[in-house]
Amino acid sequence: MIDQTDFRLAFILPQFRRILASVASGITVLPSVGIPRWQRPVEQLNRLIQSTWSIQTIVLDVLPGGSVFRPCAVIEVLTPNWRYADQGFGAVHPDDIDATSLSDEERMHIMNILDGGKTALLFSRLGWIDEVQQWIQASVPDRVVRFNGDVRQLQAGGNFALIRFGTREGCCYWFKATGFPNAHEFSITRTLAQYFPHFLPPLVAAREDWNAWVMEDAGSAIRECMNLRALLRAVDALSALQKQSVLHTKVLLNAGCTDQSFVVLQSNLEELIDYIEEAMEEQLSAKAPPLDKTQLRDLRTTLNDACLRMLDLEIPDTLIHIDINPGNVLFDGTRSVFIDWAEGAIGNPLVTFEHLAAHLTREGEHAKAWLPILRAQYRKKWLDLLSGPQIDRAFALAPLLAVATYLYGRGDWLRSPQRHDRGFQAHARSLARHMNRAARAPEFMEALCR
Repeated sequence: MIDQTDFRLAFILPQFRRILASVASGITVLPSVGIPRWQRPVEQLNRLIQSTWSIQTIVLDVLPGGSVFRPCAVIEVLTPNWRYADQGFGAVHPDDIDATSLSDEERMHIMNILDGGKTALLFSRLGWIDEVQQWIQASVPDRVVRFNGDVRQLQAGGNFALIRFGTREGCCYWFKATGFPNAHEFSITRTLAQYFPHFLPPLVAAREDWNAWVMEDAGSAIRECMNLRALLRAVDALSALQKQSVLHTKVLLNAGCTDQSFVVLQSNLEELIDYIEEAMEEQLSAKAPPLDKTQLRDLRTTLNDACLRMLDLEIPDTLIHIDINPGNVLFDGTRSVFIDWAEGAIGNPLVTFEHLAAHLTREGEHAKAWLPILRAQYRKKWLDLLSGPQIDRAFALAPLLAVATYLYGRGDWLRSPQRHDRGFQAHARSLARHMNRAARAPEFMEALCR
């Protein structure tokens, strides 16, 4: 049986400012669908609606539901002549929906969208997609942009949006907007596009009032075209971008990149290990034994020593991508570029390589088998700035430190409710065990004691 999530659907007819509902057992209820878990729900919803009712839609918001209600997707119907009555639907006011199908809070949220209220968030407004398309058309001076109706929406809700618009001729366009806590991605992306334009998709336009930008389509994610050639190009592009960024770290920090250098990691090790100890005490599963206080104390000492040894190598801090994965590297057959810079930071360059390598080990044996080749290529690209022994020792130290850097991240979660989230605690325990294994690797121990 496929594991799925059920969604209630609040279809909005913008021309009538009404929502669609059906009558079941004498009460007026919202329709519902189920989509597979672990996939982008917004994209899956639009696709399933298209295949079921042959209409085009845009998701305005996804209301989380709760213990009583399943999630509710608020959806604008873009097909003007949909014969919804033939599908058993009627156009009703939100007040007509039974309380068993819509909570009072959800009802108010939907009514605010219908009324165009001032509290309606930017990308939950009816008709916002038309405004974006008009903006794109006005921002391309050298040709007329004609959209073909192919709209691929990946993210929705409030101040967030990620959507691709197909055109009749020429390239497609990606529109992205971010809000708290990722609002800084706007500034980082604009700065990177200004200083390193060859390593991002071409930036078409940006709007501060929307905290949004538009980029040209720049190929497929390497996850979709996984081969050694594409990965080698990605490694070449990554090393070139990082080396070019060495002289611009202050600019990037001012743009919103965080300082995730090993100096910062070392200064926060005590707080990080204290949290891991707290998370271990909350463990309920018996699948793997928790690390005890002695093991964690040894891990703290090892991490501290590894930071010092890495700093002794005097490898310059560069731009790093803490969320790099095969979905955030695009390849058009010739050139590799990088996207999704909300987790852009300044730190040791090998951290990003190790994160990418960790993802590749989960992509199958073929990708895992390419890692020695990719590592050798990355090493080769740094030989004009670093010596071979420098790089080799850094490679031995990096796996442990890359995991610690990933867990610590921006560090703000240590002072937020997220630290008490059971899912995040389990994630931290898993990473701690990974660090404990990495600390016992022979090549790491040799590099630490050299």
